[in-house]
Amino acid sequence: MDAEPERHTGTTDPVENKGAAGNKLSASAALSATPNTKKLYIRTWGCQMNVYDSRRMSDILAPFGYQEVDTPEGADMVILNTCHIREKATEKVFSELGRLREHKEEKAKHDGDKMLIAVAGCVAQAEGDFIMERAPYVDMVFGPQTYHELPEMVAKATDAYGPKRVINTEF
Repeated sequence: MDAEPERHTGTTDPVENKGAAGNKLSASAALSATPNTKKLYIRTWGCQMNVYDSRRMSDILAPFGYQEVDTPEGADMVILNTCHIREKATEKVFSELGRLREHKEEKAKHDGDKMLIAVAGCVAQAEGDFIMERAPYVDMVFGPQTYHELPEMVAKATDAYGPKRVINTEF
């Protein structure tokens, strides 16, 4: 049974978890505690702002070991940065999600590793609940106003604080 999506209201309360010594860990500490380099694939649709936002997300995740790759095969995290203005935007997202689902299942089967799938941007903002309902294998859905919270959302989605799905579409 899939975990229920976690509603994030955009509060400024820090996410905390206790480390082995009982010390509280921030989302940043929980993510950066993993020394391995992780592969990040970002697919961007739409305007120049989305291109900028994709670079911004990559920059935000870089200190936590995520490095961009050119294909989703073998990626540890895939972000679809979407544009709702484009023709058939939602359909394109679901088509791509279907392909990514296969990569996610293959990675889990062969490597035993988890691939995070995230939908960001305008389609995520407008269709967040629908995406989580129709594509239960999607780990995170978040709007453009929440990119600064990406490390916290990744920490939650990677089970650093227990198995949860993340939806964050607040302005």
